Amino acid sequence: MMIQHNPLLEEACSFLGAIHGCLLEEEQIELRWASPDARGPMRRGFFSDPEAAAREAVSLGVRYDVYFGVAPRWGQDGTKAGVRRLPAIWADLDAKGEHTRESRHNQLKDLPHQPSILVCSGGGLHPYWLLKTPVEGAKALEQAETVMRRLGAGLAADAVWDRSRILRMPGTFNHKYGGPRTVTLEHCDPDLRYTLGQLEALAEVLPGKGRVHGGGKVSRDILNTTIEEGERNLTLASVAGSLRDRGLDGETIRAVLLEVNRLRCEPPLEEPEVFRIARSVSRYSAGTPRYRGSSARRIFSDERESR
Repeated sequence: MMIQHNPLLEEACSFLGAIHGCLLEEEQIELRWASPDARGPMRRGFFSDPEAAAREAVSLGVRYDVYFGVAPRWGQDGTKAGVRRLPAIWADLDAKGEHTRESRHNQLKDLPHQPSILVCSGGGLHPYWLLKTPVEGAKALEQAETVMRRLGAGLAADAVWDRSRILRMPGTFNHKYGGPRTVTLEHCDPDLRYTLGQLEALAEVLPGKGRVHGGGKVSRDILNTTIEEGERNLTLASVAGSLRDRGLDGETIRAVLLEVNRLRCEPPLEEPEVFRIARSVSRYSAGTPRYRGSSARRIFSDERESR
């Protein structure tokens, strides 16, 4: 596509091209916009061409807060019923309270599956994980929303996992904080794509509310099997999450992961990578309600006290 030398337009086109580059005949991109100092319903528009949508968004962004529908809309239906495919999984990480933009970057950096796209919204970060094959069908769409719910909970993110969600558009401005802040495209790799199963596994190994009880889907006989390349990071992260749920500290988790890595990973991960996994999981609160009375936790506590 031919783009004039406008950095904001280039970002917007790159972004929409990565997410909405292959629209079906009846699909459209939804834009919504609202004046930062006015109340009332948002205005909206629908576009069948990503470049046309990008140009309109950048033009509107000078005066308005502009958002886009992450999922393509069937016709001009911006509701949940109008979403038949999901091209990506996403999250909304605010930089407020106990979190800064730096801490949010560190959260993402420590994940075994890096976001394909990262947008700085002017207030926080919006990571997107592009899918190898868009999710279609009622059951798969529900599964995708469940993955986003678990991912959001595990990252302490905002509740933005509904399939009709709108998020801020790169190449525009965030007028929420007084002076306008640019919504920037920090990273975009359209070739970095995942299966929904990979992202489900990612969500499961996050400590805390993002996972099911018991440390995610860790096989009971994990120490009796070989952990092959491609499974090592997620498996070790899942083991670490299970240990953290039981209240173990970072030092102990690191020691256990080193042994699992040495004995079962083929080939073993480099030690700095194992340390990174242990450090990442150790940032989360230790001990879920199910394991606060765990004998394993008492054993390790007693051992530390006896030193």
